Amino acid sequence: MKAFLRKMLAAIYAYAQTFSFINRHRLWKLVLIPAIIYLLIYGALLTVIILNTNLLSDPLAHWIHADTLSGPLGNLARGVVSWLVRALVFILYFKLFRYIVLILSSPAIALMAEKTQEILTGVTHPFDRKQFIQDVWRGIRLSIRNLLTEWFITIPLYFLLFIPVVDFFIGIAILLIESYFVGFSMMDYRNEFLRMSGRDSRLLIQRNKSIAIGIGLIFSLFLAIPFLGALVAPMLAVVAAALVMEQKF
Repeated sequence: MKAFLRKMLAAIYAYAQTFSFINRHRLWKLVLIPAIIYLLIYGALLTVIILNTNLLSDPLAHWIHADTLSGPLGNLARGVVSWLVRALVFILYFKLFRYIVLILSSPAIALMAEKTQEILTGVTHPFDRKQFIQDVWRGIRLSIRNLLTEWFITIPLYFLLFIPVVDFFIGIAILLIESYFVGFSMMDYRNEFLRMSGRDSRLLIQRNKSIAIGIGLIFSLFLAIPFLGALVAPMLAVVAAALVMEQKF
């Protein structure tokens, strides 16, 4: 357990080092260019959700006959239905948004990962368009696979959140699981540069689960910050993953 916590804390602390690393090596341009794309995606998706939640809450209220109630009771019933729908939609939104960002920003993340590893290792790979496309495609495939696996595990757990007492622990479990899969994606970019196979990369990350959790945890916390988080989270995460994996534990 001590080793687990030590690695997770090292991953979290690595984020504090990313700013000076990016500054020192003048990598901010690789952060700012895709940041504009993230901002547009974030705003567009959030606008669509806010404007269209009534399309779901109104039919549901009709289905359970909440719209037939009048007075304070009717207002309460419709309010509860609207709140539940919005909560569900926002949960799905944030679960999807993390992976939408990862998928659409795969080229930028791959480039940042490559530049970071070149600086850390002193090894430079000549630019190969075919290899770059393969790296991007690998990142996209991994993000989709992690999304499906994460949903398969966590969606049943969400129903347990309605059970008193255990809801707190279930919430923590969900957060750690989600963080692991995001951190997994970030760490794999580093392994790509080292030309590790998908199997070898997976085995290495599984041996360092706590690092993946630490990387993904801060990534998720950044995304919880409106607008700003989405602008910097992916690039900071991939740099932090590279920095912490260079350490000896």
